[in-house]
Amino acid sequence: MASLVGGLAISVGVFILWLLVAGEIAGKTPGLFVVALGLLVAGGIGLWVRLADL
Repeated sequence: MASLVGGLAISVGVFILWLLVAGEIAGKTPGLFVVALGLLVAGGIGLWVRLADL
């Protein structure tokens, strides 16, 4: 159970950081493609943390 919570927390954190960095680089609100890519990356990292913690 702890690995699930940890994976979710990491995913949310990675996604928030992704949006903040993308917004700083672009100088504006990130587009739909960048947001979708951020969700994919955050989900992958969260899944990796979840599985690595088992």
